[in-house]
Amino acid sequence: MSKRRSRHSNGPEAIAKAVSEMLCRVCEQPAVALPGDLPLAEVPNIDSLRLLQAIALLEEQFSIEIEVVALERLQRVRDIVAIISDALPEE
Repeated sequence: MSKRRSRHSNGPEAIAKAVSEMLCRVCEQPAVALPGDLPLAEVPNIDSLRLLQAIALLEEQFSIEIEVVALERLQRVRDIVAIISDALPEE
């Protein structure tokens, strides 16, 4: 087993942290842990363009592709975590 670690873990906590950090970054807010049940509409400074930017950057970060139809289901922060988890290959 290699001692080299990847840039990020793919566990649920790591994904949730990455989602919070990315949403805060694109919304130009201080990095804080956003609650999973927080409606996306309540993320400070969020708009549809910033949300799409965050999704695109998260796709790049996790080397995944999220289906456009999945974006229609996004209501809360935890929904982004779930679609990323679903898109990741099994370890």
